[in-house]
Amino acid sequence: MVIIEKQNMYVLIIEDNKNPELKRIPNRLETLRKIVGNEQIEVIKYKDVLIVYDLEAFKKLLPINRVLDGLNIRGTFIITGNDNKNQDFKDLTEEQIQEYSQKLALEQELQLEEGEEIE
Repeated sequence: MVIIEKQNMYVLIIEDNKNPELKRIPNRLETLRKIVGNEQIEVIKYKDVLIVYDLEAFKKLLPINRVLDGLNIRGTFIITGNDNKNQDFKDLTEEQIQEYSQKLALEQELQLEEGEEIE
């Protein structure tokens, strides 16, 4: 039997009050759980990426970290690429890294909170 070791992948880690950080991490559930800070994680598909977050963040009354199209995300979360074919996580593309780094930058969040229009 051949054991295929999961590769490392580039992801964006978004912590409260910090700009998104690009990191290369092992593609393992244990790693995702450790970064998010809970064994109980939730994964949702958002457009062309996956968002991994703490399933119990709402119950823990963690502050809202970011808002994506009306979705309030609490606590530290991770954005990964979506490997639809193998139903797995994968690297973010350069385009995704740029798009979500800009979209989730603190400056963007502050402008949204102040009601300014963003082009």
